[in-house]
Amino acid sequence: MSNTGAQHFLASSNPLNPDKAKQEFASAVGANARADFALSVKHGMIRHNKGTPQQQASALLAKARIVALKRKYADAEYLLRQALELDDKNRLIYAALGEILEMMNKPKKAVLAHIDALRLDPSNSQSLSYIGTYLMRLDQDEEAINYFDAAVKFDPSNATALARLIYLRRHNCDWTDLTTRDKKVQLFKKTRVAIDPFALLTLDDDPALQKIASQKTAGMQNTGIEEVEFERPRAEGRKIRIGYFSNDFFDHATMFLMGRQLELHDRSRFEIYVYDYGIVNTHDGRQRAEDAADVYRQVADKQNDEIAAIARQDGLDIAIDLKGYTKGNRINAFNSRLAPVQVTFLGYPGTTGVGQIDYMVADPVTIPERYRKHYSEKILYMPDCYQPNDDRRVASPDRPSRTEVGLPEDAFVFCSFNSVYKISPDEFDIWMKLLKLVPGSVLWFYATREEAKTNILKEAKKRGVSKEQIVFAGFANQEDHLARLPLADVFLDTFAVNAHTTASDALWAGVPVVTKVGKQFAARVAASLLHTVSLEELAVSTPQQYQALALKLARDPEYLADVKARVKQGIETGPLYDTVKFTRNFEALMEKTLERFNAGLKPDHISLT
Repeated sequence: MSNTGAQHFLASSNPLNPDKAKQEFASAVGANARADFALSVKHGMIRHNKGTPQQQASALLAKARIVALKRKYADAEYLLRQALELDDKNRLIYAALGEILEMMNKPKKAVLAHIDALRLDPSNSQSLSYIGTYLMRLDQDEEAINYFDAAVKFDPSNATALARLIYLRRHNCDWTDLTTRDKKVQLFKKTRVAIDPFALLTLDDDPALQKIASQKTAGMQNTGIEEVEFERPRAEGRKIRIGYFSNDFFDHATMFLMGRQLELHDRSRFEIYVYDYGIVNTHDGRQRAEDAADVYRQVADKQNDEIAAIARQDGLDIAIDLKGYTKGNRINAFNSRLAPVQVTFLGYPGTTGVGQIDYMVADPVTIPERYRKHYSEKILYMPDCYQPNDDRRVASPDRPSRTEVGLPEDAFVFCSFNSVYKISPDEFDIWMKLLKLVPGSVLWFYATREEAKTNILKEAKKRGVSKEQIVFAGFANQEDHLARLPLADVFLDTFAVNAHTTASDALWAGVPVVTKVGKQFAARVAASLLHTVSLEELAVSTPQQYQALALKLARDPEYLADVKARVKQGIETGPLYDTVKFTRNFEALMEKTLERFNAGLKPDHISLT
């Protein structure tokens, strides 16, 4: 079903009255025909008269839950549909059916079940939350916000709905929910339910909270899965087989960073497999991944257990997850083991909480020894920065002038090119103070949604800054973005989730990055990048130091010129863009993980020094 169709389906002004929408949506999916005689016999469902129909239905619901824990989802679906024949007024049965259908990767049918549940109890927070989640997955954010908002109003303790509501609103720079942030963080810490780890990253710089959320999510996805055991030794007498798993093999930040790494792997020692579960596309990034791989597999149409079986048949030695909890991930495919050694790398700036993932690639800045306890994985320490970069990247030769991008020619230009969901009032307060303290300055602000632009101008006005001092930048392809970046004077970073790819872009273009070092991985990435180009002084510890440093750069032209010269030197002579060195170090760490496995040793923290 198209996004437009889905929006029409649930575009009611009142999210609590979806009957008309349900009828339209029902026509898009086929009827369920699972009630065959074999399942009836298997589950003892030959009709009997023990108890009222409602009591019999409740018994079937209880049995379905037990069956579902064993991951026998088709059987559970059958039991629940039989229960509904006995009692079609039981909201819990519809809700359970919706959950089972989600686990079976049948989202269209799942949402119909949740709508039936909502019809029976229009104020039920869980049903509203499920529908909102479905819409969020279809990128129908505005409609999803309506449902999550209603879910939270009916049940303020619905932590899942609240986390997703805050996350989606932040994409519009709507900070309504952040006025009582501390109270909400306490709710997330105390709740027993699994909350999207990615949604929590920007809310609180707390690696302990991240680990709890990731482990709860991983545990929910791991029910009933048996781990495959691999015999030792592996990879002896042949090349080491590394498999990369992602749906970001297109013109995406992941490929901008690691495309060159894939190409530079030592083919005398390694065979590279790419498992692409993303939508088939014609992007240069996807073609680059296919060309770089010894074996490229498009597995978007495969279920997780099928992907796992293919990986095992390929005889992988090391399976590398590039997604974590970012959108469209298949991280639960790693639960039953795709390879003897499993690693998470690059795509998600935090722990996965997945017990079967042995290692996480980091560096001494992103995960210092004192913070290791917040990560379920053992740490593979790259000697420089954990982040790969492309030594062959180029900027467009058509470099715009400030006037062409809407900037005043003689202004001091602060810029923010982070995704807007990362921005909070904490940083924005400082940015607005800087605009007032530096005459003639502007903030060059990346935003693509009109709602975000409107809200940012409102927030600026609240802080006494005119709309003339905010200049919006829209989307540009990678080469054009690199060409426009040098028009900025200073890049202002966000706190809980730093600039990652955008920070290395800015440094490559010669623009100093001012950052505040936090606790969680996501809040320490920019500091790692700056360390790698020998500019640690631009990574400070407090908001006050952050403001003072940005102000010094704006007011002291000689200091700014010196810093820019050192940025350029750090890029040209330092290791950040030495892709060959990065790849060799990465390969050395991978070899060490296999050495431990072949020796019968458990995973442990590994460094090359």
